[in-house]
Amino acid sequence: MNEIEIGREYILWDGDCGFCRRSVEVLARMDEQSTFIVAPYQSFAESELRKVGLSFRKCAREVQIVSRSGRTFGGAFGINYFLWQQSRWKFAVISGFLFPLLFLIEVVIYKIVASNRMLFSQILFPKDR
Repeated sequence: MNEIEIGREYILWDGDCGFCRRSVEVLARMDEQSTFIVAPYQSFAESELRKVGLSFRKCAREVQIVSRSGRTFGGAFGINYFLWQQSRWKFAVISGFLFPLLFLIEVVIYKIVASNRMLFSQILFPKDR
């Protein structure tokens, strides 16, 4: 089992989800400085996740980002935290602050996709099953 180290940044995703795997592959390519450790949450003991306020249940619902300080951000908030760390994508996060409706749309779309990710996996990536 892996350990979460303070001072490192993590993207924790559902290792049982083909759609999630493909999504974090995109995020890993976007990580300009390769600062994020990308790992399925299942590779950590739940007691290790609890050290940063997470649980298997919480991780199963949405992607979780663990910052260097140990703070966690889930779902659309996590994606925005990740994008803020990438110089090319800061404008996207700023746009969400300037136009709150954009951020609301992002949150709603994320929730819809996260709630139906296994269906998306079966449709888009049937060989990943």
